[in-house]
Amino acid sequence: MESSRQMRNAIFYLTYNGLYNFTNGIGTQTQLLLGGLERLRHDLEMQYGRIDVHVVCPLPDAHTWGYDHVFFLHQQQRVTALGGQIHLMPFKSHPAQELWDIRSWHTLSHQVAPLLLQQIADYDRSLIICVDQPWLHVPHGLTAIEPRVWQRAQTLLVLYNTAFIRNWETPDAAEIAWEQEGLAIAQGRNHVYIADICPSFTAHLKSHFALPTAQFAPYTSSILTDDSTFALQTEADIKAILHKYNVPLQEDLVLAFGRAAPIKGFEALIPALAAIREQTHFVLISVPYIDDDTQQRVYDRLLRQHGIRATHIKYFTRELPQALCQWPRTKMVVIPSRQETFSNIVLEVALWARENGPVVVASTVGGFVDQIEASKTGFFLDMTSCRAMSQTLQQVLHLPAERHASVRRHAYQRVMRHYDFSQNFPATLRWLWQPPLQAPHASRVNQK
Repeated sequence: MESSRQMRNAIFYLTYNGLYNFTNGIGTQTQLLLGGLERLRHDLEMQYGRIDVHVVCPLPDAHTWGYDHVFFLHQQQRVTALGGQIHLMPFKSHPAQELWDIRSWHTLSHQVAPLLLQQIADYDRSLIICVDQPWLHVPHGLTAIEPRVWQRAQTLLVLYNTAFIRNWETPDAAEIAWEQEGLAIAQGRNHVYIADICPSFTAHLKSHFALPTAQFAPYTSSILTDDSTFALQTEADIKAILHKYNVPLQEDLVLAFGRAAPIKGFEALIPALAAIREQTHFVLISVPYIDDDTQQRVYDRLLRQHGIRATHIKYFTRELPQALCQWPRTKMVVIPSRQETFSNIVLEVALWARENGPVVVASTVGGFVDQIEASKTGFFLDMTSCRAMSQTLQQVLHLPAERHASVRRHAYQRVMRHYDFSQNFPATLRWLWQPPLQAPHASRVNQK
């Protein structure tokens, strides 16, 4: 133990949201890691020695979605306090080049390699966490320069989507090839692993990609359950927030929130709400990509067409869902996604609504089937039928108070039991940094 305490360790977190912007679920994951390590660092260092936390991100510019300089300065202070640095990587060959362009991914994955090798040299042991496609080929870039890098570093490839999810109707062949090549390096290489974020997504990866000998490491998608974000608010504070956004206080509410994108399925939900339009008011929070309001205009048209009384908020807000999910007259949060790897909304709602508020109603795709126990911690929608969706919404709206409270209680208990970052991230480090103790994972038996 004493020798472990003398070791210098580093975590390099390679991401693309949540550092100078906070506009999607990847931003949530970045904030989770920073917040979690602020809480856990002392205890982890007692076990492993000093742990410095570095964050690597694409270099922002005037075209960066949701850039917030004040937010960025705060994140710099947090990373410095965690002993590390922020590293910003250029990737554009012309100003209009998008991050979600394979050329950008190639540039980022290979240009970051020399920086990582230089930084890794200062530590006894490093963990490189590569989030999503832009960083998926980092192990290739490292190996091309220094094949012996794996003597002192490990890489965890953390995907939250694939081409088969992003463009589920017509997946892009070039993107599939990029993902296959990036994931394949985890086969037979003892220090490159694929993150097992939830059972359904791991099954997705195994079924869509050729990975017969790939090693999957436990990295359960989680939430910081005792974060101040989930502190309960007073009734007066909740009412003030609802009033600020013109949400009626005297009506039962249905809430949906997320990106304004077809994959989120809001345009399928709105017609189904017609069955309960006389009994409820709909609150929709849809966040556009930069200034593209195309999908939001579709929602507005459908709301008018189906006579749905609604409050449509067309920008990101954290405080409104936080308040609505503690308000007794919010009956349900509906998540009608067509594809969804793992939604933090399920976890957030359970924590906010532990005393009052909604239950979750979600589609039967992706991680929802892992997160929700049907009729016990939430409910499922049949997205193939508007009529079936309407029937489910009516059923949930008219749940007896005792049953509604029971579902909320079980949902909260399930999150605390399975999805607490304070339990799950240390389990990941144990698996990676104490391999002799991890006999249950057969893929590790022949590592040493």
